[in-house]
Amino acid sequence: IIDVIPKYTEKVFVGKKKGHHSLSQEEINEIILKYALKGKSVARLKSGDPFVFGRGSEELYDMVKYGIKTEVIPGISSSISASSQAGIPITARDYSAGFTVVTAHLKGNKLNLDWIDILKKENHTVVVLMGLSKAKQIQEAAIKNGISENKDCAIISNASRKNQRIITCKLNELYESSLNFQSPSILVFGDVIKYKRKLDLLNTVCTETVN
Repeated sequence: IIDVIPKYTEKVFVGKKKGHHSLSQEEINEIILKYALKGKSVARLKSGDPFVFGRGSEELYDMVKYGIKTEVIPGISSSISASSQAGIPITARDYSAGFTVVTAHLKGNKLNLDWIDILKKENHTVVVLMGLSKAKQIQEAAIKNGISENKDCAIISNASRKNQRIITCKLNELYESSLNFQSPSILVFGDVIKYKRKLDLLNTVCTETVN
């Protein structure tokens, strides 16, 4: 997308990495507003979908508040795309009839564990965004709340990139497994991980047969 932006277009970097934000969300809103109020056409380029924990709603609110005409272009959330890239079907008959997407972080870097009980739901997938650095707390809270230590989970890092990595494990192995991964990563919980393992085994058998 960056490559197709006209050369004469002014670009303002407002990127974020864990633990380092070039600008606060409020400052980003102010920059967008500043250019828009000058009559400029402003495109705010975001990763994933702007309304899935992307703070697009906050930016949109400020623009609408000042009467600025806006258009929101949907994106593909990593909560779905990362799983697909890793060969994990987020839903699959007999394995998952639905899924829930949650974040482990709240405003002010507060820990969010209100969703832990959803892990008890059968035939269901739970995808956790921004949860890698909170893997220890998630593991401890889940086990404390009666979730089986053998519950299947996966960690997917840098989905779709050349350095994409994935590991499947059990809940009681989650924290230890997370130490070998880096952000951006997502966590996936549910029986669809079993389906992933079946696919991997089938692929191995097919490869051996062909060879």
